[in-house]
Amino acid sequence: MNTNKTLPISNRRIRHAKDFAAFHSPTLAWVILAISLAVTAIAWYLSSQYIRERATDRFQFRVNEMVISIEQRMLEYEQVLRGGVGLMEASDDVSRDEWRTYFENARFQEYYPGIQGVGFSRVVDQDEKESFVESIRAEGFPNFNLYPEGERDFYTSIVYLEPFDWRNQRAFGFDMYSEATRRAAMDTAINTGQPTISGVVRLVQETDDDVQRGFLLYLPVFENDQPRQTSEQRNEAVIGFVYAPFRTRDLMMGIRKSNLPDIDFTVYDGTDKDEADLLFDSRQASAAEATSTPDFVMTKTLPLRGRDWTIHFASQPNFISGGESAISLAVAFVGLLVDVLLFLVIGSIGRQQRQAEKIAVRMTNEFEKAQKQFQAVCDTANDPIVLLDQSKHVVYGNPAAMEAFRMSEEQLLGTSIDRLFGNSTSAIDPDSPTSGQDEKQCVREDGSSFPAKISNSYWHDGDQQITAIVIRDVTEQKRADALIQQHITELRRSNRDLDAFAYIASHDLRSPLRNIKHLADWVVEDTGDNLPAESADHLQTLRQCVGRMEQLLDDLLQYSRAGRVHDRLTMVDTNELVTKISGMMSKPASMQIRIEGDLPTFRTLKTPLETCLRNLIGNAIKHHDREDGKVSVSALEKEDEIEFVVADDGPGIDTRFQDKVFEIFRTLAPSDWKNSSGMGLSIIKKTVETYGGRIELQSELGQGTRFILHWPREMVMPLESLAEAVEA
Repeated sequence: MNTNKTLPISNRRIRHAKDFAAFHSPTLAWVILAISLAVTAIAWYLSSQYIRERATDRFQFRVNEMVISIEQRMLEYEQVLRGGVGLMEASDDVSRDEWRTYFENARFQEYYPGIQGVGFSRVVDQDEKESFVESIRAEGFPNFNLYPEGERDFYTSIVYLEPFDWRNQRAFGFDMYSEATRRAAMDTAINTGQPTISGVVRLVQETDDDVQRGFLLYLPVFENDQPRQTSEQRNEAVIGFVYAPFRTRDLMMGIRKSNLPDIDFTVYDGTDKDEADLLFDSRQASAAEATSTPDFVMTKTLPLRGRDWTIHFASQPNFISGGESAISLAVAFVGLLVDVLLFLVIGSIGRQQRQAEKIAVRMTNEFEKAQKQFQAVCDTANDPIVLLDQSKHVVYGNPAAMEAFRMSEEQLLGTSIDRLFGNSTSAIDPDSPTSGQDEKQCVREDGSSFPAKISNSYWHDGDQQITAIVIRDVTEQKRADALIQQHITELRRSNRDLDAFAYIASHDLRSPLRNIKHLADWVVEDTGDNLPAESADHLQTLRQCVGRMEQLLDDLLQYSRAGRVHDRLTMVDTNELVTKISGMMSKPASMQIRIEGDLPTFRTLKTPLETCLRNLIGNAIKHHDREDGKVSVSALEKEDEIEFVVADDGPGIDTRFQDKVFEIFRTLAPSDWKNSSGMGLSIIKKTVETYGGRIELQSELGQGTRFILHWPREMVMPLESLAEAVEA
């Protein structure tokens, strides 16, 4: 096994420094600008297509939802009529009061909106006409008559119709069988014995005001003791119809209210778009006109109780909202802005080539030195390692294993685990990972043995389970402990070197930024009021970019130092701590910071906790969309941690971005780059996770944001602090 491998982290950092020095060619800046513009154009196109596809899916979903709603509503009305048929067939003579009671108890108008009424039309033979009319008049309707006048083989008369208001009273006594469209539907209902919808009619309830097209739903009522298996038998047994009249506009608008607020549709009886067959047009109902070609159209055929309805759907001009349309434009705008800024930054880097080269050389020397130190640590990690197959035979052994067991590669391969560990093999289970704390006896080829600590793990390579066993000779334990202590010392020194490097890099990178800022100030001073407005705007943008670069360097330095222990465990009164932080915050006068409940007092590291709470409260104030907003701080004590909750009533965060807010340099709004480096939450996350805690985000758009800081009671100290404790 080759252990002379270059450490990748040091190579990467040296390569980054050299790449930084290489960014000096104007051609490279133009190439990157061209690539960035191409990426921006692709992003704009993809976002536009995405918005279009989402709108198409939404349109299809709403159309299907409307079709289902119409079908479901008509099924509900059918159940209403079946209830009326059941009432008629359950009694030999249903009185008017009983019919009214059935209607009122069913509360049709409340639970079945859109229905004009529920009625019963009785079949009257020609020789029964006079006696029938007299019987109705005897019920208290002296002006009742069966109409229209004329001699017919038999008649039908609307006897019951609830609610019996002024509009429905116009239909009292009407012979629906006398009109061709109604008669066709009634004949179909008799012949099939099933509910049947009529074609387009004008209801007799209509007046000269608010005239609507209508249709009727019929369900025949037969004599109980008469056969009804055939069409002829049903014609002989029919005694009337339970029916419901519908004013189409009232019906459709009731269904449309909750389903299609931004889609127009027209309903035709049949499959032709004939004006005579038009049942409903939503544009006429809402006084709207088609001003442009709709983006989405669809036609659906809906079979309903003996009739086919054709429904034509068309999206309204505002179906794709302005906010959705603006997304692709925002992508293009932000992309162009980033492209220009990137071009300017790369161009400015070229002016600092010499300084960058010096930094690269210094970084190279420092990292080569650190690399040698880390290389020495890796070279001393020469523990024997063997791999076992599923039958617990060796399939691989590193040179250290061959040396430890004094075997050649041919001797070691294929050796059973029983041969390597002798009598102690019963305590080794390759299928169960161990921590390496148990001491075992290893047997060499010549029969000698040595004590060792064993650790193992396993994984699956296809269908084969491979077990890795790491062996450490404990006879060298003291030397290894001393070496570990030396390694810790080297790591601490390396961390100090890295801190020094971060400070030096931050300091040296500020020098060109200050030069750029001074140059911009001098241009303003030299030109005075003669500088064109556009050039002044460019200089202001340049100043903002310099300020942002300086802020990024500060935050980057703070991020590199996050989690370093420079504090001792003390008793911290978090109620007093939050009160102090709130008093120091810069915020609008009307914005409130409240402490809800009692905050705990406990033993912890004060400085890291203060840093996290201050950044969370400042973040809530900075990103609030109202000056009269509210920020609350509360805490929940648990056995192993304390949950600090910083909540606000601001705009909230979309669920799509909640996993990204803790990423470094991440901001949610394009304008945030002017006043935020995008590292505040990253610093909090790194700090709290360093000590064994975590941070959690709960938010919905328009409902504020809650950050939950899970602060551990038992602090997990970093390696540097543990090393100090060992030395002490």
